[in-house]
Amino acid sequence: MQEPPHGELLRRLRTTAGRTLAELAAAAHVGVRTLSDIERGVARRPQRATIEAIASALGATAAERAALLSIGRADPATPESAPDVVVDFTGRGRELSKVLDHLRDDRPGIVLVSGGPGIGKSTFAAEALRVHGVPWVHVDLAGQTTSPLSALDVLRRLVTRATDGAEEAPAVLDAAAARWRGISADHPHAVLLDDAASEAQVRPVVEAAAPGTPVIVTSRSPLAGLDAGLRVQVDPLHPVDAHSLLERIVPDAADDPALATVADQCAGIPLALRIAGSRIAAGVDDVHGFLGAMRAEERRLGALRHGDRSVESAFAVSYERLPVATARLFRSLAVIDGTSFDARTGGAALGLDDVTAEDALEDLVDLGLVEPRGGNRYHVHDLLRAFGADRIVAEDGPGTPRALRERLHGTVLGVLGRAARLFASESVRGGRAEPEFGDPTAARRWITAEVDHWWAAFRAAVSDGRHGEVARIATGLEWFSNLWPAWGHWYELFGDAVDAAHTVGDRASAARLLGLQTWAALMERGDRAGALELATRGLADAREADDDAVSASAEYHVAWAYLALRQPERALPHIDAAIDGNTRTGDDAALVQCRSMAGAALHLLGRHDEAIAAFRAVLRDLDRVGGGDPGAVFTRVVALEEIAKSANALGRWDEAREAADEGFDAASEMSWDTGAARALRQRAEALLGSGETERARRDAERGMALVDADRADAQAGAVLGELRELLDRADGGTPGVESVRSGDRLAAPPAD
Repeated sequence: MQEPPHGELLRRLRTTAGRTLAELAAAAHVGVRTLSDIERGVARRPQRATIEAIASALGATAAERAALLSIGRADPATPESAPDVVVDFTGRGRELSKVLDHLRDDRPGIVLVSGGPGIGKSTFAAEALRVHGVPWVHVDLAGQTTSPLSALDVLRRLVTRATDGAEEAPAVLDAAAARWRGISADHPHAVLLDDAASEAQVRPVVEAAAPGTPVIVTSRSPLAGLDAGLRVQVDPLHPVDAHSLLERIVPDAADDPALATVADQCAGIPLALRIAGSRIAAGVDDVHGFLGAMRAEERRLGALRHGDRSVESAFAVSYERLPVATARLFRSLAVIDGTSFDARTGGAALGLDDVTAEDALEDLVDLGLVEPRGGNRYHVHDLLRAFGADRIVAEDGPGTPRALRERLHGTVLGVLGRAARLFASESVRGGRAEPEFGDPTAARRWITAEVDHWWAAFRAAVSDGRHGEVARIATGLEWFSNLWPAWGHWYELFGDAVDAAHTVGDRASAARLLGLQTWAALMERGDRAGALELATRGLADAREADDDAVSASAEYHVAWAYLALRQPERALPHIDAAIDGNTRTGDDAALVQCRSMAGAALHLLGRHDEAIAAFRAVLRDLDRVGGGDPGAVFTRVVALEEIAKSANALGRWDEAREAADEGFDAASEMSWDTGAARALRQRAEALLGSGETERARRDAERGMALVDADRADAQAGAVLGELRELLDRADGGTPGVESVRSGDRLAAPPAD
């Protein structure tokens, strides 16, 4: 069942049941105002318990109940992982007017919003952008965590989020800045940089943005070194506004004089006010009961480390009344890495299943102890995280945080391994299914969305000296890395794994991992000389390991590095050695890739008829040994591209076009945009050669649109250069011939 906007579903179910607002409110034991707010969309994320009661009173079906419970849980208007735009925003009218006036300038520059913890900086910034009325992107700079984002990480996330995940962001600072400049010029977005720790995180982002791009930065620090056009200090709410906010959160208690006392006890801190209001609105305490408990907690807590006593007492009242299992989950959230997380990661430290974790997290959202974020993700304010960390030590013992973190990391890395296995060869998977992911698309989405968590877990494994685990994780990511070459940390990840393998004296693993680091040197860094050095080290390790399969793989990577350096004559002996080794081991899939490498060498040597014959044989071998594995699919696309390339060099336009058509279809099916662009490049060459200039131009433009203009990985940069050169020839009417420059780029084979 599709959920209608906001509360329209509830209104429809109520009228279908023939109930008035008053009748349904009485049956569900909720206030008429509460029910009306949900239907009007004022309460955009209503309490779960309230919705459950309404659904029961309506006699809703299972599907209707599920749809009702989803109201507000994934608001498409909010950028992914961004703070919610709250409908009950209260006060701060003077500050908001100043910001809006500034944003309306032609060149607004930076708005810096500073203030203490829990003061509502992010909510204020989100409200300003909502009222300003332009699309906006959000990046949490993780200023209060142990690993704040670098300027490069911030730029890359801006690129990805501004394109709704359609583009892989560049992995080099200058390229990322250039890409962000282009996006912000062509498709204006406002930007919210949330929780900045330093000027260094922000300055390169602002300098790269197109003129006129509105940028709001929030920080606990005044960031005095930042050239801000407007600085706004967010202070605690005025007592009248604090009381008004509580009245909006708990409209049924608006007439109770004690509500003003609760507001006073919260000291005007919006975080504390929302937690107090959520607790009362949930019906767990009435106003007087909550106020009494809050005063008792304040006396018990004494002097507090994280700010005003009344603020933490609001936390404590809500926490102390949680069910045991929910309180345990809340405490465990303190050890989570990253700024936002999904239900699977949220329950990982306790080993909870997704459904149990999500139910508990939604209960915590209802009470204001966890913040909902876009994309069905969650966020814990760092004050609440610190509060939870204190509670872990006090209630579970000083050794518990480490134990929880180890379980979290172990679970996250386990999920990573299972997700990555979906991209591995059949021989690696061993026929095992991964039921937690319906398909590779879901697995890829998890790997990229949860990268902050599994990357932190991987680095912890490196720091803890878990060498075997480090090597195993890196090896498992081999095939997935081909699909996400612009992540930016593959070289580091595979390098850590090489060191781990060497530490335990496992030369065979070290050799294979050096092959993967060779791939990263070529595809991520474009470092051809460095790739040859790594591949040569891998070959030395392989020879020490005295393993035919490992040696064949190492010879393959040395050959690849030589081909990348345009030294095919030096590559051929290593290709022959790789073929011999794989023949001895009977590895047909590896033999196919080696023969593909031989074909590439023949092409670079100008022996085009032989190259075509070699790649035709590769295609036959793929059909014979099975072409469904990721490596085989990559190899097929490369083989078809190379056939088209050599056919173009020989002027056999129809043959080239046929191969390019097939390669484009195969690359598109596996969502390999760069491979599809390479196929279009060869097809455009064939069309230009046969005199179809306009069609050639369209293919070249289509290919360029498939690849980020400033991606830093070598294969993308090379194909873009070739497409631009071909487009210039099409515009100038030059006859189609295989570009001499095409020899500078080796068609990228898989990592192994």
